[in-house]
Amino acid sequence: MGVKLIVEANLVIGSDGSTSKNGSSIDLSSTADRARFHEIRSKADAILIGGATARCEPYKKTPVPLFIVTHSLLKLQPKNQLARQLNVDPITALTEIEKFFADRKQVQLLVEAGPKMLQILIDNKKINILHLTINHANTGENKIDIDKLIKNFKLVNRENIDLDEFCLYELAD
Repeated sequence: MGVKLIVEANLVIGSDGSTSKNGSSIDLSSTADRARFHEIRSKADAILIGGATARCEPYKKTPVPLFIVTHSLLKLQPKNQLARQLNVDPITALTEIEKFFADRKQVQLLVEAGPKMLQILIDNKKINILHLTINHANTGENKIDIDKLIKNFKLVNRENIDLDEFCLYELAD
């Protein structure tokens, strides 16, 4: 019997569905969102990101193995000793991650990828849990269709802290 991969995703967006501001998601994030981000990440056994995220966000050091899905042959995070670059599509990457953790019964994989890769995983029903933060104080660029993003999910919990709306979704049956 192989490893059971529990795939969670975490995404912060602006009130207009933007996934970045000034080229990064950092400017969309609030203090409360960063605290939630670190809480979610602390439970992960591994992190999955795409090449664009690896180039735009700070991933030089991660507490767990970092898997980067990219078409680039250049090493995207050369200083991160836990980084593994996968030149495959996102679905195949999940299979590669399962092989990496073959000796484990269960693995919590946290997807911190951008909207393009995240939508591929969602469309293929590979995300079990989606943590979505809507920052109602910010707008930006690289907008997504929120309804399309959450179409395969059921809302489990919603919490408002200041101008942040924290939504927890689970994959619907």
